[in-house]
Amino acid sequence: QGIIKINLQIMEFKIQDFKHITPVQIRFNDVDALGHVNNAVTQEYFDLGRSGYLRDSLGALLGKNGQHMVIVSFKTDFHRQIMPDDAIKVLTCVYKLGNKSLRMMQWIIKEGEEHPLVSSDSVMAGFFRPDESGMVLPDEWRNRFNKIECGRLTPGIDQ
Repeated sequence: QGIIKINLQIMEFKIQDFKHITPVQIRFNDVDALGHVNNAVTQEYFDLGRSGYLRDSLGALLGKNGQHMVIVSFKTDFHRQIMPDDAIKVLTCVYKLGNKSLRMMQWIIKEGEEHPLVSSDSVMAGFFRPDESGMVLPDEWRNRFNKIECGRLTPGIDQ
């Protein structure tokens, strides 16, 4: 039943919901013996999108005073193959902010299409490196995530 819920959740997203885009160049060594991009490689593509999103939203705040984010959970669904000649990009959005964590949806899409080839739903948590413990997400981070998401995370806060 959980798989159905996640799949329904993925279908609730539209391409317009994603405010962050990372183009990806498929490399020769990304392709496996079956002639498509290896499924494990898609995680690297999601990492590129996630890193770009965090860099563009938080900038120098990430890592400052030992404050970081770590992935604590992810689920990936493979909808269609990624082929070597596909022009692809990673779409990323934060769709839920908790006290110490956030939920992030990512799609890998083919240029010109509106449905994912691969999708990933992940949870990231605040992490305080000096004592290796969880931490509450700082308000400044929340405001920056809300800004990149055009105010949908915390309605009523200036964008």
